[in-house]
Amino acid sequence: MKRGASVGAVLGACALTVASEAADRFEPARPFLFTITTARPPDGQWTAHYDPGYADRTDVPFGYDGFEQRIGVQGSLGHGLTLLGQVGLGVAGEAGTQSSQEAELLKDLLGQTRGLRLAVGLGVRREWEGTTALLGRMSLGHAFGRSALHGNARFERPFAEGRDGVDVITSLGWLRRVSPAVALGVEAMGEDLEGFWDAEEAEGGARLFVGPSLHLAPPGRRFHLTLGGGPIVRASRSHRTSPAPRALGGKNGYPVRLSAGYSF
Repeated sequence: MKRGASVGAVLGACALTVASEAADRFEPARPFLFTITTARPPDGQWTAHYDPGYADRTDVPFGYDGFEQRIGVQGSLGHGLTLLGQVGLGVAGEAGTQSSQEAELLKDLLGQTRGLRLAVGLGVRREWEGTTALLGRMSLGHAFGRSALHGNARFERPFAEGRDGVDVITSLGWLRRVSPAVALGVEAMGEDLEGFWDAEEAEGGARLFVGPSLHLAPPGRRFHLTLGGGPIVRASRSHRTSPAPRALGGKNGYPVRLSAGYSF
């Protein structure tokens, strides 16, 4: 066999091995409700999603206090870039309706190296009550054979008086496949964690969310569903008042949300 043919055979075998390893990894598109990943659907480059939800005694980033609907897209622009965009409509009884808009652009720094992903990006959001906030995000995760673990650190700079100069929101999601179409897991999110050590934290103290997650994605189908929810625990309380769009007192709340996605 000629040297060129040998080299070609070796490269082909390596490519098949990498492709096989990638196929064996559990890396669904949009597997979580609050934690963003840059994984693409296996049968397309883009995912459109519709997310209805209900929350009681809660607010951004955990949900809208009342009924809400979100419509969005996430997809690849090539060169490791992922675009995310969504609009939301919230209905809160006598308070009427409010809307929000959000867009982010993420850059995948590691590609698909052995299932490890690291992405960073920037964005902007118009909050329900009209405040504009600049966003920064770091997404880090790993896809294994039957499970996936991802975390986000999101940085928000709201342009409003009395708010934190920079708000840090962290999330962590874990999902394990229990059948070809079903995966079960848990997702957690924390906000204003500086309230654990700062009694005068500007936006009311630390809050934590944790709840179970169900992900349904039948093989060979383009649609997927994710359902999750759970309690929000006010882990600490600040004595300051704040114009932030979140309740500073009262009982703990909860959100419940369904995400229905379609890849193309």
